[in-house]
Parts: sequence; structure tokens; C-alpha cells
Amino acid sequence: MNRRRLAIAVVALAVIGPIGGLLWFKSRLEARLSQRPEVGMVFPTLPGLADGESLPASPNRLRVVTFARAGCGNCDRTIATFRRLAADSELDFDLIAVVAGSTAEERIEGIRHTIADSDASISRRFGVVHVPLVFLVDGNSRIQAVATGERPETAWRSFLGIEGDAR
Repeated sequence: MNRRRLAIAVVALAVIGPIGGLLWFKSRLEARLSQRPEVGMVFPTLPGLADGESLPASPNRLRVVTFARAGCGNCDRTIATFRRLAADSELDFDLIAVVAGSTAEERIEGIRHTIADSDASISRRFGVVHVPLVFLVDGNSRIQAVATGERPETAWRSFLGIEGDAR
């Protein structure tokens, strides 16, 4: 009889344990996602900018704020696409990158501001779960669009409101 109870207890733990773990993980993920700023909100304070502790209003100028991770190929390709678009598009915008796992010495060429997020604390504060996470911020510091993941250049052109196809 004791063996039977032990077997039932082992099976119950084998089933309930992983379910409990998944529920805990899901609640942590939802809590983190709830921190992410949404479209229409004023973009929150972003530490590490050369000109202060916030992303200043930039009348008539868009900003693309990209959250990335050091060593992430998708992030590197996304940033490279935005650098290309900033260099030769009819839309004038500033590119700002927050790079988790990087140090202050690591700067990305062609980007107005690179913010090192060595311990990923900034990324956590902004609800980053997947990278790259890209915010389009207008001249009044309002979020116009949010996108996650790598996209083809045509999708990023549409995200920025640029008409026409890539070269």
C-alpha cells in the first residue's frame, strides 16, 4: 500500500511541478511585458544619454529606439538596416540603441546614441522580453509604433512611414 501511495505522489509531483513552473514563468513574463511602454504614451526616461537622463523632445524629428543584445545577429541586422535607412532615406530620424550585455566602451558607428546596458537592467525596466525591440518616437516624445523581431527592409520602411520599396 505504501508503494502505491509513493507512486501516486511521484506522479502527482511529476505533473504538478512543471505546471506550477510554467504558471510561475507565465506570471513573470506577463509582469515584465506590463512594463513595456505602449503606443501613444510619452517615451519614459532613458538613462545613459549623453545629454541627460531623458530622451528630449526633438520637434519635427523622429527617433528610432532599438533595444538589442550584444552578439545578437538579428539585432545587428536590424540596426544595420536602420543605419542604411537613416543615411539614404527622405525621412530624417535619429537612431538610438540600448544594447544589453555591452560595456560603455562599445559604441556602434552611425548611431546617435549607444547606451550600454551591461546588466540588462534598462532592458528589464522597459519590459524587453525579445530583441530586437524597436520604438518609433515622434518629435514630442510620443511612441508612434512598437515592433519586435527582425524584419525585412520593406517592413521597416513601412514602420517609418517611408513610401516606396527598398533599393
